Amino acid sequence: MSQLKKWQRLVAAAVVVMSGASLAGEKDDPNARKRAMDEWYNESYAKPHGKGLRKGGPWSPSFRKFMNDAAAKERAKYASLLPGTSTSITASGDPTASIAATGTTWVNIGPTKANYMQNGSTSLNKTDAGRVRDIIVDKNNPSIIYVAFSGGGVWKTTDGGTTWTPRSETLGSLSTGSLAIDPNNSNTLYLGLGDPFDGTGLGLVKSTDGGNTWFTPVYLGAATEIADLIVAPGDSNVVLAATSAGLFRSVDAGATWSSISMSTGFAGAPYGWSIEWTGGTKFVASVDADPLAASGTYQGQIWASSDNGATWTRATGVTASAGLERITVAAAPSNRNTVYALAANPSGDLADIFKSTNGGTTWTALSAGAKRYKNGNAEGRTVSTLFNTQGWYDQLLIVSPTNPNLVFFGGALHLAKTTDGGSTYSQVSNWLGQFSLPYVHADFHAATFDPTGTKLYIGNDGGIFFSTDGGATFSDSMNVGIASHLIYDIGISGANRNAVIAGLQDNGTRVRVSNTAVYNQEIGGDGFDCEIHPTNGNLMLGSLYYARIQRSTDGGLNWVSACSGITECNNSSTAPFTTRLALGLADATGNTVYTHSNTKVYKSTNFGSAWTALGVSGLPTTNLFIRNVAAAKSNASVVGVVASGGRVFLSSNGGSTWTTPAALPNNGLSLSDITFDPADHNILYVGSVAPDGTKNHLWKSTDFGASWTAIENGLPAGVPVNTVTVDPGSSATLYAATHLGVYRSTDAGASWTRFGAGMPLVEVTDVQVLPDSSLVRAATFGRSVWELQP
Repeated sequence: MSQLKKWQRLVAAAVVVMSGASLAGEKDDPNARKRAMDEWYNESYAKPHGKGLRKGGPWSPSFRKFMNDAAAKERAKYASLLPGTSTSITASGDPTASIAATGTTWVNIGPTKANYMQNGSTSLNKTDAGRVRDIIVDKNNPSIIYVAFSGGGVWKTTDGGTTWTPRSETLGSLSTGSLAIDPNNSNTLYLGLGDPFDGTGLGLVKSTDGGNTWFTPVYLGAATEIADLIVAPGDSNVVLAATSAGLFRSVDAGATWSSISMSTGFAGAPYGWSIEWTGGTKFVASVDADPLAASGTYQGQIWASSDNGATWTRATGVTASAGLERITVAAAPSNRNTVYALAANPSGDLADIFKSTNGGTTWTALSAGAKRYKNGNAEGRTVSTLFNTQGWYDQLLIVSPTNPNLVFFGGALHLAKTTDGGSTYSQVSNWLGQFSLPYVHADFHAATFDPTGTKLYIGNDGGIFFSTDGGATFSDSMNVGIASHLIYDIGISGANRNAVIAGLQDNGTRVRVSNTAVYNQEIGGDGFDCEIHPTNGNLMLGSLYYARIQRSTDGGLNWVSACSGITECNNSSTAPFTTRLALGLADATGNTVYTHSNTKVYKSTNFGSAWTALGVSGLPTTNLFIRNVAAAKSNASVVGVVASGGRVFLSSNGGSTWTTPAALPNNGLSLSDITFDPADHNILYVGSVAPDGTKNHLWKSTDFGASWTAIENGLPAGVPVNTVTVDPGSSATLYAATHLGVYRSTDAGASWTRFGAGMPLVEVTDVQVLPDSSLVRAATFGRSVWELQP
């Protein structure tokens, strides 16, 4: 079996299909991920995480505004280094071609293609991209398509998806929530910044030249997310927005906005989810009327307007016994009086599907949840399985342009449809290509048709897919060339200059093929920290949530569990959601590596085959959450961790006991990284991702923590720092991975400048330098992996 699997991978075998039970593929977990991100930025470890905290990103409105202003400063200061100025923004190239940085201009090295994606026992010869928020097809020229990605900004194709070009590289936030096109002028676009679930953007920007340039952000009251946008077909001056602070309306083409008053019956602003045009000057919108409530029956509501959104009346008939939360609405283009609503309950499961035949004024529940799929299977017998507790996160609803009875519904693991207006249902796709259904990636968010109604586009956590036969088959070909993956971490090695292993949100752990932009998925689910052995490129470590580490001895082709000895492995109560790994570079064999649970550090001396817990003497016995770990290269006995409460703990005896160094000055907590100077263990650096522009985010100690100094001269002030990396060949050269790009210091942190040309204003999550200092690689949260020669 192992040889068969290996052969399948090497030749990018066809899909393994089963007609029976699931193949035990790894799933990502948006519920746990949302909580983990809030803990990462806000240290909310003891905070209840009810339904209200599932909406919105981890940053406050004021800090999001601060980051927009910081981006504007960097844009002005470093205009000559940014894409479109220093380098032209060009269409994506052939992912299979050789790529190599030849100078100090950043080169994107993917992933932009996969030969195969392995998840459990399933192997798929498919390619995916990052999470999609919106898809727009130009009705005047269907070869022009825009896709808004959760962390990768807006991408545009003018040839139907053969080649793609990023179009929002310097906005300062590549996190998007919604995208709309003016139906009367296809050059005019409106972009809502900030993914509704874990994004960090703020405001709305407008383009009048097809995305080539964008106006400065406009802010919609207290809104932090813009989940949906629509331009009135009869009047381009009227633009409606569904936001985290309710519905907003502009009557001057987006220049100014007014909040729409709605008597929802609850205090505070509702959370607007979805807006749809129902013909003439009529619209419907869905809101969560009490978005912070932990439970309830009537929060989810639908409202209707007959005057281009100036006034609204609550619709009737939208109720469910288990309660309503998020609702998505969609009208039939061939008969705008026919409208459907897909609703989740407060538990994240399907509440019901509703239908209106009078433009959304009154509704009838279709009692869809209890209905059996005509082609049900072991993963889903009834329509109630659509959301799989993720209805707050996964929702897709679209009606055929030519048939008001043909409706597609998207949830967690499958796409479904009705062909008779809601009487019967069938599954259309499966996340692993099982049960004789075509593969489409899990977690659905967006959909549109081409102007003829024959081509259906689907957007999900794995990019964009399309069908030209009503969903009988789907193609993933449009994902090729798009560099929009959300990457947590990368590993590289001097043993193989071309090798890269990457941990991706939603899209597993990937291993690069030679020196191309092709990365094959070797582990499913969410991928986190990963490493390649310093002297043996065939040895690799990958990880999933909760200290679930896996090990490969053949360059990533085959993997086995590698958390032997870690008692917290796969325990969500005692291990962190995001698994961390750190090489023990003092070991010349390259076999030593460290990881941690919430309360202790683990060490392996055989590159992950087995782990031993280090001591805990000196560490707090309560309220401790370790956030990262590092080991000194110059002294094998020195280990350090950063932990909750803005605390650093150091050990000089191999982790037998720990000491608490001096407090970090102007510390906003949320420490992210600890790094030792490779030549002197007394010199160490600590970073922070605290969402507070008044706090420091990078410190240095030259006396093993007895004192600390903030080293931020030249860094974008107040901007989070994910990691700091010391050049292996020069202790004076440092690299800071910030939320606006990579910055370098050549004087041991005394001053910093933006490093390299051509990288967008994007969050950089990791920087790695080859041992000979000849190549720098950077992982980004939304724009894949980049490299250059320093």
